[in-house]
Amino acid sequence: MQKKFLGSLFLLVLLNILVKPIWIFAIDRQVQNITGLSDYGVYFALLNFCILFSFLLDPGININMNREASARPSDSIEIFSASLNGKIWMIMLYMAVVLVASWLSGIRDMKFLMMLILVQTGSSLLSFIRVFLTAMQHYRLDAIISVTDKIFIILAAGFLILFPHAFGPITISRFVWIQMAGIAVSMCIGITFLFIHVRRFTLRPMTGFRKEIIFSSLPFALNIFLMSIIARADGFLLERLHVSGSTEAGIYATGYRMMDAFNMLCSIVAGFLLPFISRNWPNSGAFSGALMVCRQVLMFLAIITAAFALAEPQYITGILYHRTDEETVMVMRIIMLVLPSLTLISMFGTLLTATGNIKTFIMLSLTFAVLSLILNMILIPRYGAVACAVVAVIIQSLYAITIILFSRFRTGIGISISDIWTYTSTAFMFYGSIRLLSYSGLGVLMSVSVSSLLAALLFFYTTDISFQKIRLLLKGK
Repeated sequence: MQKKFLGSLFLLVLLNILVKPIWIFAIDRQVQNITGLSDYGVYFALLNFCILFSFLLDPGININMNREASARPSDSIEIFSASLNGKIWMIMLYMAVVLVASWLSGIRDMKFLMMLILVQTGSSLLSFIRVFLTAMQHYRLDAIISVTDKIFIILAAGFLILFPHAFGPITISRFVWIQMAGIAVSMCIGITFLFIHVRRFTLRPMTGFRKEIIFSSLPFALNIFLMSIIARADGFLLERLHVSGSTEAGIYATGYRMMDAFNMLCSIVAGFLLPFISRNWPNSGAFSGALMVCRQVLMFLAIITAAFALAEPQYITGILYHRTDEETVMVMRIIMLVLPSLTLISMFGTLLTATGNIKTFIMLSLTFAVLSLILNMILIPRYGAVACAVVAVIIQSLYAITIILFSRFRTGIGISISDIWTYTSTAFMFYGSIRLLSYSGLGVLMSVSVSSLLAALLFFYTTDISFQKIRLLLKGK
C-alpha cells in the first residue's frame, strides 16, 4: 500500500513541479509586474479576504467525506451524494457571508469581489471531486486533475502576456476571468473521471442530505478558519490598516507568493497523507515510513530555500520583480524563514487530524490565531509589510513547536534531537557555503548548485532517510 501511495504521490509532485512554478512565476508574477503593485495589492488583499471565509465552503465536509469513504468504500456513493448536497448549501451561505462582511469592511467593488467569490467556490468544488478520487484510491487521476486548471490558465493568460496586441493587455479582471474558465474545464474533466473510474457512480446533488454531515464537520471547519486567520488575515489587514495599504499589500505579495508556492507543495503532500494515515491508524508501522520520507524531503527543500532567501534576497527580488529596494528585499529575506515551520505544521497537523486529535489542534490554532491578529493590528499601521513578515515567522514557528510537542504526546510520533541537529547544521552549511562561494566570485547560480549538493550530502547522511529506504518503500517492503 505504501508503494502505491508513494508512487502516486511522486507523480502528483512531479506534475505540480512541472506546472505550478510556471503558473506562479511566469504568469501570476508577471501579472503583478504588468499591472503594478497597487492594483495587484488590491487583488491580493481581496483574494485573501475571500479565502479567509472559505471554511464555510468546506466546513470539514471534504475531510469528513475522505475519512468516511476511505473507511467504508461500499457506502462511498451515498457518502458522496450526501456530502455534495451539504456543500451546495454551504456555498450559498459562503456567498451571503462574504458579501455582508465585505460591505461591513467598506469594500464597494462588488462586481470584482463576486468574481473572486466564484473562483473560490469553483476551486472548492474541484477540490471536493479530487478528495473523493483520493478516498477511492485513484491517486493518479487526482494528480492529473491537480494541474489541468493551471495548464489552461498558463496557456490563456500566457497568450495575453506574450501577445498583448492581439486582444489587449492582461488586466487583473481578465486574469480572474481566465481563472474561472480554467476551474470550469478541470471540473468537467474531474466529473468525467468519476463516471468512468468510480464503480456505480451516480450524481444526485439534491438527495440524501444529512445534517449530521455538517455537525460532524464543525470541528474541522473551525480549525480551517483559525488556520486561515493565521495564514491569510495579514494580507487583508495590511491593505485596510496601513496608510499606503494597496502598495504595501503588493510589496508583501512579492514575498508571500514564494511562501505560498512552497506551502502549496506541503498541502499537496498533506492531502495525500490524510486518508492514508486515517485508513491505517493506529497501526503506525503502516504509514510511518511514508510520513518520515515526506517530512524529511520537504524539510530539506524548506531549509535550503529559506537559507538561499536569507543569503541572497536581492537576487530573488531583482530576477522576479526587477526591484531591489530595501523594503521588498527585507520582506523577502524575512518571510522565507517561515518555510521550515510551515512544513512541520503541515506534516504533524495532518497527523493530529488523521488520528482524531482535532480538539487539540483547534486549541492550538485558536491560541495562535488570536496572537497573530493582535500583533498584526498593533504593528501594521507603523511597519507595514515588514510587520506582516516578522509576525508570520514568530507565530508560525511557535505554532509548529507546540504542534510537534502535542503530536509526540498524543501519537508517539515527533522529531528527535538528531533531526533538530541535522536541520540546523544543514541550514548553517548551506548559508555559509553560498555566502563564501558568492564572495569568491563564483556566481549566485553556481554557488547555489554547489551549496545544495553539499547540504544534500550532509542532510541525507545524518537522517534516517536514504534512497535505499525510499526504494524499499516503493517496493512495498
